[in-house]
Formats: sequence, structure tokens, C-alpha cells
Amino acid sequence: MSKKPLPYEVLVIAGIDTIGLARFPHLLYEAGCRVTLLSPPGFAVNRSRFVARHLHTSKKLEESVLHLKEVLSTQTPPFARVIIGDEPTLVAVAKHHGEDWLDGWFPVDHRSNALETILSKHAFYHEMVSAGLYMPFSKLCQGWKEVEEAVKSAGYPIILKAQQGCAGSAVHKVHDSSELEPCYNDLATTEEPLLVQQFCEGALGGSGVLFDHGVPVCWQSSYKYECWPTPLSASSSRIMMQHPDIDHIISELGRITGFHGFASLDWMHETSSDRICLLEMNPRPIPSYHLDQYAGVSFSRSFNQLLSGQRTITPPKPVSQPAPLLRMFPQNLYWGIDNRNLRALILCWGDAPWYDPLLFAAYLRRVLTHYIPKHWRDALKRRG
Repeated sequence: MSKKPLPYEVLVIAGIDTIGLARFPHLLYEAGCRVTLLSPPGFAVNRSRFVARHLHTSKKLEESVLHLKEVLSTQTPPFARVIIGDEPTLVAVAKHHGEDWLDGWFPVDHRSNALETILSKHAFYHEMVSAGLYMPFSKLCQGWKEVEEAVKSAGYPIILKAQQGCAGSAVHKVHDSSELEPCYNDLATTEEPLLVQQFCEGALGGSGVLFDHGVPVCWQSSYKYECWPTPLSASSSRIMMQHPDIDHIISELGRITGFHGFASLDWMHETSSDRICLLEMNPRPIPSYHLDQYAGVSFSRSFNQLLSGQRTITPPKPVSQPAPLLRMFPQNLYWGIDNRNLRALILCWGDAPWYDPLLFAAYLRRVLTHYIPKHWRDALKRRG
């Protein structure tokens, strides 16, 4: 790696092994950050050459959070920014809300209602609807009878969600009454309530945003053209887009939550009304920031400006039409294999992180181990 001034010390915390977070250290490096990573060993992000220091921690989130507290108490000078990389870790840290050690770095005011707004789908829905934002009917349900009643109000098809999920996990699209009970049983494995949400017909998409204390300073929006492993999972290819509703939604979401840092929102471009229907917020970094050049913005430059005390708002530039299909690696490689799509298998390599060889190798290893027989995987684990 070439010598580059890295004036800002940044801590990233990872509690689960996600594909998307693994590229995030490169964005931070380009922003002038020296990245310290607090995570269990063996994660893909651990292989990135843009991580300067590794702090290995427990896979148990409660123990990892206590480790985080210790690291922050001993770090001198303090980190310029502390970034939580996934929602399970965010939820675990949020259990300490009101404690002084969260002051100054947690992404929202942890002593305010903003905390519940970013963590609870029910609270998020009511806050956004109260602000006049367009969202599908949603109801938080405790138990089977409440789910049945909510479905009667929403009408089929509906989306059934667990309170917490990541990259499209813990989500089912239910087309009719024959599918409702099996989907309910799959998600109702704990006493946690489930969310029933009216399904909005249209094109699924998302917007990645960098907020400065509630003010959006950099963002990009795209359709989620192909998703893997299910149509409701994380995207494997995207098409950049723009819509006048999105700027207003992002601004209102920032105003209501006061969010500080990297986040995203999911939405549906409703076919019947040509409106953007807000679905949910993801209060963490997402995998698609590296596609920012196609939106005419730079998340690394905007983040560098924030760290240096500047606030320059850079909205996305007009998207030329027809906008290209952007295949993401390795997500679209998985999609291409499952769908036997030769074009995807060839073109997705254009997005591979060739600049980060060990991360690239870690991605390939995960693809190979995903498709080899289970007894072979078990044998490899025993050897490892």
C-alpha cells in the first residue's frame, strides 16, 4: 500500500460476518482514515488491507460491547469517529443507552426517542407517517391472532417481518392465506412481535446516505434490480436512478432522527402512483457506497470534509439514460450461479476488489464453500 497521509483515527465495530462491510475500510482509507477494526477473527472484513489495526473480540455480542467500552476508555486521543457496522451490534450497544460512554459517538441521541425510532420498525412507522411521509400500512403484532387481524386490514399480499433482520433476512412476502401460517411459524421463534406490512407494487430500491447530525450531505439512489438469495434479500445488481420524492424523504428522516454517520433507507417506487413509498431505515453502512461514481458523488470525499470540520452538501448528479446495470461482486456471482446466468458470471468480475487481494481471496473462498457439499465444508472446518 502506498504511503498516504491518514490523519484521522477511526474505529469500526463488526459483530457479524457480512459481505458488504468488508469494502467499507477502503472508503474510510480514501477519506484519510487509519482504520482500527474491533471484530471476532475470521470475518471477511479482517482480510482487507485497508485495516491498519485489528482488535479481536468475542463472538458474543454482550462481551464484545464490554470490550468496546474498554477500548474507548483507554484510547488516547479519542477516535475521530466510531462506526457500528451491523444492526445486531447496534442493538447490543443500544442496551447501554443513557450511559455516559456512548456520548459523542453513538449515531443518534441515545437519551431521546430517536433511539427507538431507528431500532423499532413500529416506532419508525409511526414517526414517519406522523411527519407526512408515504409508507404502506404497517402494524406490530404480538401473536397469531393479532397477525390475522392485521392481515385482514392490509389485504394480500403482505410483508411479514421480524423486528430485527439484516440484508433481507427474517422477511417473507405472503401471497395468500395458505402461506401465512408457515411464514408466521418460521419467524415466530421468539416472543418478539412481528410486523405486518401492506405490500406496495413497484420497483424495489434504496438510497445510501451520509448524515451530519441529521443533515444529508451525500447520497445516491438505485433500483435493486437483482437480489440474492431471495427477491427480498440484499441486492446483487443495481441501476442508478433519481426521483424528486427521495430528497424530501432523506431530509425528513434526518430531521426526525438526527442521525450522524452512514445509513440507508429502503423504498418502493410505486407503479400506480409514481410515488416513492418508504419501507425502512438501515442505521448502518451498506455494501453499495463504492458505486458512488455512477451517481456523480464521493462518499469518501464527503466523509473527509466532515472530519475536517466542513459541511459540503453534494446531491447526486442527473443520471444519464439508459442507466447501466451495475453488477456487484461477489453478490452477483452468487446470483449468476443460482440462476445459471452466463452474462452475470462474466460481467460481475468488473466489480471485484482487485485492489484488495486478500479480501478478494476471502470473497472467492466464501463462494466456493457456499456451493461445495456440506460434508466437505464440515471436513474443512475440522481441519481448520
